[in-house]
Amino acid sequence: MSQIEKRDSEADEKQVDAQYENAGRSQAVEDPAQIKRILRKCDMRILPVMSILYLLSFLDRTAIGNARIAGLAKDLKMTPFQYNIAVTVFFILYGLLEVPSNLMLKKFGASKWLSFIMFWWGVVMALTSIVKSYHGLLAARIFLGAMEAGLFPGVTYYLTCWYKRDESQFRVGFFFGAATIAGAFGGLLAYGLTRINAGSIPGWGWLFLVEGLLTVAAAIWAYFAITDTPRQAKYLTEEEKTIMEERLKYDGVDVPMASHFDWKFVVAGILDWKIWLNFIIYVCILTPVYSVALNLPAISVGLGYSGPIAQLITVPVYITAAISVIILALVADKYRVRSAILLFGLTVSMVGYIILYVSYTNGVRYFGAFLAASGAYGAFPSIVVLTTNNSGGQTKRATQIAILVGIGGNAGMISSNIFVAKDAPHYGPGLLINIGLCACGILMTLVNALALRAANAAKQRKIDSGIAAHLSKEELANMGDENPYFKYTI
Repeated sequence: MSQIEKRDSEADEKQVDAQYENAGRSQAVEDPAQIKRILRKCDMRILPVMSILYLLSFLDRTAIGNARIAGLAKDLKMTPFQYNIAVTVFFILYGLLEVPSNLMLKKFGASKWLSFIMFWWGVVMALTSIVKSYHGLLAARIFLGAMEAGLFPGVTYYLTCWYKRDESQFRVGFFFGAATIAGAFGGLLAYGLTRINAGSIPGWGWLFLVEGLLTVAAAIWAYFAITDTPRQAKYLTEEEKTIMEERLKYDGVDVPMASHFDWKFVVAGILDWKIWLNFIIYVCILTPVYSVALNLPAISVGLGYSGPIAQLITVPVYITAAISVIILALVADKYRVRSAILLFGLTVSMVGYIILYVSYTNGVRYFGAFLAASGAYGAFPSIVVLTTNNSGGQTKRATQIAILVGIGGNAGMISSNIFVAKDAPHYGPGLLINIGLCACGILMTLVNALALRAANAAKQRKIDSGIAAHLSKEELANMGDENPYFKYTI
């Protein structure tokens, strides 16, 4: 190559580099104090609303565990197997409708869609108070699952429209912490409501009725309380709205990703290897979570307690788990780690389930329940955030969140069928399955971390070789998280 050709080639490379540098890079330099102030405004308006919605969601789906102790199974003449089926059927439509629900949320906005589904699951919950038969309970549980399907993936996706990747775990942890508080609050609520003896509605029916009416009221409030996008936020100035949009647009890359809907992004989300590794980890965490949520009252009966007291002693376990969620979320965001938190939480939960399995002493087993709940609940937000952090583009992200939560949510079917009456009060087989799933989750988290590290190294090689610099702005935008400049969170 002649000197002239060499100079021309170098000039072309510099021109491409310059073109990339100016292709869409945000010109604003973030002021940390200003950003902190804006985020605080958003947190005060978003997190309490999302937390209340999810608290009621988790409260409604798990109330059946407290209702069982209050006489639901006896009044409806249900066998232990029929009770397990009643818990299980909730997850049938709950899993199938997650992806369609998230696409509907993207189309109609969070304020309309979340309040709509919440209103109707509140109605279903309230009507469950008057069921008179096992088959009536089955119908109520199926419809409850259908209506609740969109909340968790919807809220998770909604938060990604407001916060950057390294800010997300605390926010997801905050609203997921509502689920653990729901466990504590549910025990207290059940203690009071199931003691009501008025009219033709039994105590467990009052539990369903009051919780359902609370949900309906919250749905109406949520319609006015939820702001769909930063641009629509009345509590932000025009400058603050622009800053929020810009920092999300350039989160992790200098060229903004495509935000419009296209079926190719849905397909890309389904075929992505990362979502299926995350899915396995999700099931390995969610099963221990639901094992606590659906069966802790029954386990507490096995510890020698009964009736209202069996419900009350679950409260400290959930409060401790809620504290674990917040602490681990803060650590995860501060040090920008996800896999390490997953490994820690899964290990703690596995130790807790081992203690529950090997010990027959009530005090020791109660301590094991604390560890099992705190580890699983504390680790859970990390797998959700790991998925959202590593999914580029709004449509692909909405699809993958729905796959994770929708199909993975069927782990509730596992939890509702491995703690059966014939194994009471020790529930050895169910505990062993949770131990095995925690161990599997640890292994798959390590595999996933290594795969992400290898993918990041491959991206860096494309940058170093100059291949990435020759990609156009449009090509980079449509690549989503496969963009060489988009580095995966580990």
